[in-house]
Amino acid sequence: MRRSKQPLQPDGRYYDEGYDSGHTAGFGHGFETGLVKGGESTAASPNKEEGFQQGYKKGVTDGRYDGGEAIVDRLMPPHCILPDTPLDAIIAAGIAAHQERFVRLMSVEQVADRIALALDQQTPLSVVRLGDGELLAMAQETVMPVEAVRQEGGFLSYAGIEVPNLAVRDQLREAVRRADIVGIPVLRQPNYQLLAGSVLQAHGIDIRSRPFADSLVNYGLYKGGYLQRLLQGRRVLLIGNKADALSSALSGYGVTVAGVVTPVNGVGDASRAAAEAQHHAFDLALVSAGISAVLIAEELARITGKVVIDFGHMADSIIKGEAPF
Repeated sequence: MRRSKQPLQPDGRYYDEGYDSGHTAGFGHGFETGLVKGGESTAASPNKEEGFQQGYKKGVTDGRYDGGEAIVDRLMPPHCILPDTPLDAIIAAGIAAHQERFVRLMSVEQVADRIALALDQQTPLSVVRLGDGELLAMAQETVMPVEAVRQEGGFLSYAGIEVPNLAVRDQLREAVRRADIVGIPVLRQPNYQLLAGSVLQAHGIDIRSRPFADSLVNYGLYKGGYLQRLLQGRRVLLIGNKADALSSALSGYGVTVAGVVTPVNGVGDASRAAAEAQHHAFDLALVSAGISAVLIAEELARITGKVVIDFGHMADSIIKGEAPF
């Protein structure tokens, strides 16, 4: 029997299919199989825990096949095999063939240099970051129906937004359009890189014509030693619900804290927080306020002419002592 050959699509559709299939098989099927085996009283499986583990391992193995080698099997032409070529090599060759479509992101060093230049020249600079929360908020009725956003984003209320909220969706679009540097996810997991591409395209934002960076650039600035140097000798304004705790931690490291703006009660409070922040004299502001941080960072930098960074959970790492200076 001849197999029908499906052409490889550059949009990553087969990757998504494989990932979804692999995830479902590896965890859903593994869990179910484990429960079945765990309930069987056989000599080969004397206890439920052993049966569960056997079923789980089989499910993971099946899932990895469905998410990788099965895709190769489906795309190979009839009567051809690649017995001496591992999956990694096949994927690497496929990626290399699409180099002309690569989107080049700014490195952490480049972002740090841009921040340092703005501080030295006293010019405005906003660094915002899009994670799954921001992307799902922007996806409302553009690439996803509201109900799908609600199902995928059960955490959105914690991040500061209740859906549907199309007004905030549009505010985020405008903030991203005006921001100087935008961080986006690099992992091709659900609701990360691929959703970012779809959302930005739906909002008419060209990912290839402006500066983008890794959405984890906030951590990269710390790990690379850039954050400490950028804060040294600067008046730092802190914005967010944990601004007081962050102020205590940074002050202990010798950072000059110019003030705090707290609390920030969700996206509806973003404009008020940005307005309050304008009453402080500062050189650089760090904003840790969920989805609101994108709105605050862009507006505050644009109005005050200062450097404002969407700092995210990097604040928690410093507060907990996980990221000492």
